[in-house]
Amino acid sequence: MRFVSPLLKHAVYPALHRTGWLNRIPPIGGYGVVNYHGLLPADPSHDSSDVEKFLDGPLVDSQTFRKHLQFLKTHYRVIHPEDFRASIEHQKPLPPRSVLVTCDDGLRNNLTEMLPILQSEDVPCLFFVTAASCRDDPGMLWYHELYYLMRNRALENLDLRPPLEDGPLPVSSQNLQSEWWSTLRRASQLDAEARASWMALVRTQCGPPPAPSQQRWRLMNTRDLKQLSAAGMTIGAHTRTHPILSLCSDEEARREIQESKIEIERALGRPVWAFAYPFGNPDTMGQRGFRLAEEAGFSCAFLNVESWREPRSESRREPGHENGAAQRPGRFALPRTHVTSDMTLPEYAAHLSGFHTRLQRAVGA
Repeated sequence: MRFVSPLLKHAVYPALHRTGWLNRIPPIGGYGVVNYHGLLPADPSHDSSDVEKFLDGPLVDSQTFRKHLQFLKTHYRVIHPEDFRASIEHQKPLPPRSVLVTCDDGLRNNLTEMLPILQSEDVPCLFFVTAASCRDDPGMLWYHELYYLMRNRALENLDLRPPLEDGPLPVSSQNLQSEWWSTLRRASQLDAEARASWMALVRTQCGPPPAPSQQRWRLMNTRDLKQLSAAGMTIGAHTRTHPILSLCSDEEARREIQESKIEIERALGRPVWAFAYPFGNPDTMGQRGFRLAEEAGFSCAFLNVESWREPRSESRREPGHENGAAQRPGRFALPRTHVTSDMTLPEYAAHLSGFHTRLQRAVGA
């Protein structure tokens, strides 16, 4: 699939989209779930240079987001998160071609940029936020801040030696992005408090980075969450601090999942029934996460991929899953179409309809 992707993106999917054929295919399972991570703000302080574009990859601009919602309303039946909850908890059938709109991470532009468009298009959304938003001034996601700090100064002289179960993780010096990701993986092995202490050390030694756009990077706070909820949107949990769950200890992974539910429910004064895994792909989580989400009392949990196949390395890490066979643990591994900034509308239609996934399965990708 890697070698034919440009052909699919620029020729096959546009041709199928023009015929309207993609809009007639029933989604896999009868419904679709689409996932965003926020909008690029119309903020002159936001750095959109090439070095930042890989972090902006999961965000779309306001015009594209509106076009997506209009497309969904034309070709699908957009459902409220509570209707999806009823289908999960009480086995109530969903209307044909239902689609649920979701958004991860809890960036403040979810409130300032996304909400007005959702309201004007009369589309509900299920927002997944971290427990960091249950504060008055949550700042940035730690790994976003880490990127800015590393851009300000390299970390080779810093003491970053968390316990590593499987030996040293490779750290590439080829570019900032790969070195940042390797460092993120190492830091995810620390518990939340130890990681916060380490981040304080990084801030001290790297110095203050250039101030990033507040609308792009800042998280919503408790007041923002209540405003989003009062506007008719639904709030779900996205862990306490957004680590790579597969690299957390059993105790820390359980705490990240369970306590996010408790803290967000306390802040909002209402039940939190849905969970989304951080990063949400087979390289960052596994069967343990599915089990912990169920044990925490969630009704369902969402991936950030359209199909699930657990890597052999991950299945070996987690006891009780000794093979890498395809797994589909029902309502605690619900697939989603992950929207990116470079996704064209025909590509969007191909993914949401399930055609892209069916094609991957047909060629064994």
